[in-house]
Order: sequence, then C-alpha cells, then structure tokens
Amino acid sequence: MKKRIARIEKISITEQVVKRIEELIRSGVFTVGEKLPTEMELREQLGVGRSTIREAFRVLQALGLIELRPGKGAFVKKINDNTYETIRNWFVEKEAELSELMEVRMAIEPLAIKLAIQRATPKQIEQIKEIHEAFKQAVKKFDTIELATLDESFHQAIIEASNNGLLMKIGRLIADAFVEYRTRSFAVKENVSHALDPHEQIVKALLNRDVKGAVKGLQRHLEISLEDMSTVVNQ
Repeated sequence: MKKRIARIEKISITEQVVKRIEELIRSGVFTVGEKLPTEMELREQLGVGRSTIREAFRVLQALGLIELRPGKGAFVKKINDNTYETIRNWFVEKEAELSELMEVRMAIEPLAIKLAIQRATPKQIEQIKEIHEAFKQAVKKFDTIELATLDESFHQAIIEASNNGLLMKIGRLIADAFVEYRTRSFAVKENVSHALDPHEQIVKALLNRDVKGAVKGLQRHLEISLEDMSTVVNQ
C-alpha cells in the first residue's frame, strides 16, 4: 500500500518539502533503506512542481538524509542528528574544503553586490528585502532548515541581481556545495545571531545604493562566518 502524504496547501517552496520529508523520516514513516515515493508521486501528493521536488532531493541528499540512485530513485540514508559533537566533527573533516569555498565567496560576492547596486531592478531589490524579512522570522522560530534555505536564497538573490550570467553560474555551484554547511552551521544558535545583523546592514546598504557600505558589510559577514567555523573546529 502506498503511503499518503498530506498536500502542501499554500505556496509550494523547497524548504516546506524538505521539512515535510525530513519529518516523515524522523517520525519513522519512511525508515533507513526504504525507497521514497517517485518524483511524480510526490508531485501529486504534495501538490508541487517537478523542479521543487528535484531541488528538495538535492538538499536532502546534501544533508545526508537520502541517497539518489540513478534509475532507481531516492532512498532513506540516515536520520540527521545535528548534535554539537557531530557538527564539530563534520567541520573538522571539511575544514580545508570549506576554507577554499569561502575564499571563492570572498572574491565573487563583493563583486556581485557591487554590480547589484549598479544594475539591480527595483523588483530584485525588493525580493532581497523580502527574503531578509522572512529570515528574521525564521530566527525567532530557530528553524534550521528554513534558516539555511533562506540564507542561500538571500545570497543567491544578491548574485542574481548582479545580472551577470557567469557570476550566477558560479554562485549556483557554490550554493550546491554549501547546502550541508549552512544547515549544520545554523544548528549552532550563536551562528544564527551572527548572521542577522550583517544581513540587516547589507540590505540597508542596498536600499541606499551604498556601494562601499554594501561591500564592507558583505565582506564582514563572510569573515564572521569563517570565525564561527574556526570557533566550532577549535573548541
């Protein structure tokens, strides 16, 4: 018998699908080694589009919750347990790789925000502002998945507002590599609060078309992320 999943009634977004499937895995509806419903079945049962399901699978695989087997489907891999010790061990293991990724972010994101201030449409600026407002609400709920998803959306929206196709492609590659980092990082409460003020400063600078302030705010934001990473690794 096929297991039924309640439909998502409102706006279909990736974070809702990720959270729904994660809840089903955690609650034991789907157990380790079990195959998840097909993309088509999930689309019908959740009431979302194909691209949303595929993006959710990408996130769930990066989090280590599922395994995507070519031609066979998605299988439950493990139940995610973000204890401080598992987070620390993961950061220690990935430290060199994350440091290299952060170096690339340090290079492209200040450029992206500079171009965004010069080229962004009012609609793109408003989208960044709306994502930030949603992020502030997620901070109050301390929802790790939502925080990670919104943080990715915030940075991607800035890169897309640069209206530079190559930067957007590079940004997507980096975002894919940072999925698990964001989720594990935001599981540490101090890291959440450390992201909020820099986001606020970046949005303010964008609204004021303040290139110097925006670049400085973004650079500091990334520096704080590196400091947070170092704190977890060295404790």
